[in-house]
Amino acid sequence: MAAILISGNTQLFTEDMLRRLAEEYTVVVTADEGKQPVPEKEKNIKVYHTHPGEESFHQLFDVYTFQAVYYISGYADGGRGLFGETQQLEQVMLECGRSHAEKLVVLTTIESQNYILGYEGPAELEKKEYHTSWNFAAGQLEDMCRYFTEKMKVRTVILRLPYLADRINEHNFLGEVFRCMYEQERVMLPYHRDDPVDFLTMRDLADLLYQVTDETEDEGGVYDVVSGYHYTYGDLEDMLKLAVPGQQVVYENYPFTVQLPDYPHELRRGYGFIPKDNVMENIGACYRIYTREVAGGRRGLGGKLARIASKIGRNVFKYLELIVVFLAAEIISHFTSDSIYFRFIDVRLCYIMIMGTIHGMRMGLLAAALECLVLIREFAVMGMSGTLLFYNIENWIPFVVYLMAGSITGYVSDKKSDALSFNKWQYSLLRDKYLFLSNVYHGAVENKGEYKRQILGFKDSFGKIFDAVQRLDSELPESIYFHGLKVLEDILENHTIAIYTLDSWQRFGRLAVCSSSQLKRLTKSIRIEDYRPVYEKAKSGQVWKNTEMLEGYPMYACGIFKEGEMVLMVTIQEAQPEQYGMHYMNIFQILCGLVQTSFLRAREYEELAENRIYYPNTNIIYPDRFRQLLDVQMDMKAAGVADYVLVRFYDDDKERISGLLAGVVRASDVLGCDEDGTVYLLLVQMNEKNFRIVGDRLREKGLRYGIVGQEDRRAD
Repeated sequence: MAAILISGNTQLFTEDMLRRLAEEYTVVVTADEGKQPVPEKEKNIKVYHTHPGEESFHQLFDVYTFQAVYYISGYADGGRGLFGETQQLEQVMLECGRSHAEKLVVLTTIESQNYILGYEGPAELEKKEYHTSWNFAAGQLEDMCRYFTEKMKVRTVILRLPYLADRINEHNFLGEVFRCMYEQERVMLPYHRDDPVDFLTMRDLADLLYQVTDETEDEGGVYDVVSGYHYTYGDLEDMLKLAVPGQQVVYENYPFTVQLPDYPHELRRGYGFIPKDNVMENIGACYRIYTREVAGGRRGLGGKLARIASKIGRNVFKYLELIVVFLAAEIISHFTSDSIYFRFIDVRLCYIMIMGTIHGMRMGLLAAALECLVLIREFAVMGMSGTLLFYNIENWIPFVVYLMAGSITGYVSDKKSDALSFNKWQYSLLRDKYLFLSNVYHGAVENKGEYKRQILGFKDSFGKIFDAVQRLDSELPESIYFHGLKVLEDILENHTIAIYTLDSWQRFGRLAVCSSSQLKRLTKSIRIEDYRPVYEKAKSGQVWKNTEMLEGYPMYACGIFKEGEMVLMVTIQEAQPEQYGMHYMNIFQILCGLVQTSFLRAREYEELAENRIYYPNTNIIYPDRFRQLLDVQMDMKAAGVADYVLVRFYDDDKERISGLLAGVVRASDVLGCDEDGTVYLLLVQMNEKNFRIVGDRLREKGLRYGIVGQEDRRAD
C-alpha cells in the first residue's frame, strides 16, 4: 500500500478525514504531542510527534517511500498561519527534493488572491496590494512554493481551498463559529455581508486528494477549489440564525476582492474532480452534532482529566509512580507481616527491583534509599539505638541487599538502554552512509544524463556538427547564408557575425547576411582595398585574427573558396576575452569549412540545373525558384539579419527587361517572375531609403515599376 505524509496544520484534518484516506494509503501524520486527535494505533495511520526541521522528521523519508506529501498551510480555512511556517514548508520541500518524492500537495487558502494589482515605477512593474497581513503571508507562501518547485524540480500542486466542513467541526473556521454560538457569544465574520463565501466538505476534499495523488501524467500547477454553489456571508448569517434564533452576527468588513470561479473546471479537466456536497443546506445539522459530540464532551469530566493529563510531563509521572508504588508496598508489607506466606517474600525488595528494572539505576537507588529510611524507622521503633545499629554488622545486611538490588537491576536496565542507544547510533551511522551512497548514486545518474546532454549539445560535439550539416543541406545559396549564420551564432555563441559575397574582380564585398545586432552598424558593401590585411590573410586559406586590436577591423575572418578563388568571406566583428583562444579559432575554421561545402554544392546544383532555373536567353528565374528565394529573403528579414526591396515591372517582355537591366543591377540581385508572367526585381540588402539610386537607373532605362510591400507579396 502506498504511503502519504501529512504535515503542517494537521489539526485541520479530522479523524473521519484521516480514516477515509487510510482506506487507500498508509497515512503518516506528523504533529506535536497532544495536538492530533487520531489514536496512534489506528489501522494504516501512523502518528509521529515531530515537525519539519527535526531529525526524526528527516528519518521518516528514509523509512517510507512517499507517493505524495500533503502540507496543510496554517492559513487554510481562514487561519492566521503557524509559527515559523515558512521554515517548515521549506524543510518539507527540501526533504521532498532529497528523497525524490513523487508529488507535493500544498493546501493553502483562496484568500491568498485577496489583493489589488497595481503598477509602480517608470517601468510599470506589477505590484500586489494585499488587504491584510495574513493574505500577504499566504501569497508569499505560494511564491516560495513556486521558487522551490523550479529549483528542486519537485512536482507541486497548490490547492487554494475555501472554508472546510466535516461531520464534526472543532479546529476549523466553522468550529469556531459553532463555539461562539454554543457559548452564547457573538459570531464575528471577517468580510462584508454581500461578499461571497464557500464551503468544501472533507469528503469532497478527500476525493480530490485521491485523484491528485493517483494522477501520474500531470505537471503540477495552482488550482482554485470551490464547491460550485454560490452563497454570501449574509446567507450564512441567515442559516446560523435559523439554528440559534437571536444569534448575534457582526462583520469585520475587511475588503474582499477575490474572484471565485463559478465551478472548478480546471480540476475537472485535469483530475476529474466533481464536488458533490452543499454545506450551507446542512449548517443546522452540523451545529447539533457539534453541541452533542464536541462541546458536551469538552465540558465533561473525561475532557477535563484529559486536558490535565496532557499538561503533565513524563518525568512527573515517573516520580509519582515511585511514590505511589512505595506507598502500596508499605501498605502491603504492613498488613501481611503476620502472614506465614509473606515470610518468604520481601515486598520492599520486589518494589526496589521493579523500580530499578523499569527506570534504571537512579530510580532503583532512590527506591532503595526510601526503603532504607523505612527500615531505620522500624529499628528505632524496636528500641535499637543508632550506635548499636552501626556497630552491629549483622544489621547492615538488609541495607546492603536493598542497595545492591537497586543498583544491580538499575545497572542492567541502564546497560540495556545504553545498548539500545548504541544500536540507534550505529543505525544512524549506517543510515547516513546509505544516504550518502544513495545521493552519490542519484548524483551519478543525474550527471550521466547531464553529461549526455552536454556531449550532444556542446558547441564542438559530434551532435552539434551533425545538426549543423543537416541545417546547411539546401539547394539555395541564399538559404546557406541564412542557416549558416544561425549555425555560426549558435555554436560560436557570438552574435556579431557577417557573411560577404565577393565580386569576380575581388574589389568589393557585398553584405549577404549578418547578425541582427550588426544590421544597422555594417555597411551594405565594403572595399577590399580598405581591408587588405584581412583579405590577404583569408585568401591564403588561414584565419585572420585581430591580435593587434586594430580599430575598424573584424576580430576574425575566414574565406570560402571555389576553385581556388575566394567567393565568400565570413567575419566575426567582436569577441569576448574567453573567445580569443586557439580552440575557438579552430572551431570557427571548421564551421566555415562546413559552410563552404554546402555553398559549393548549392552552386554546382545551380550550374547543372541552369536550364530549369532561368528562362531561355534571359537572367529571369522561373516562378518556383523565385518564390523559394523570396521566401528565404522574407525569413531573413523577419529574423532581422537581412533586408530587401521587391520591385514589380509593368512590362511582360522578359528578354527586353533582362537586356535593359544587364550591367545595371548587382550580381547578388535576382530577376524573377510569378505564375502570371509578371517580372520582379529582388534587391537584396537594400531598403526603401537607399532605393533612390537604383530607381533613377531604372527610370533612365525607360522601365515602369512599383515597389511591392512584404505583406502584398505574401498575399500574392
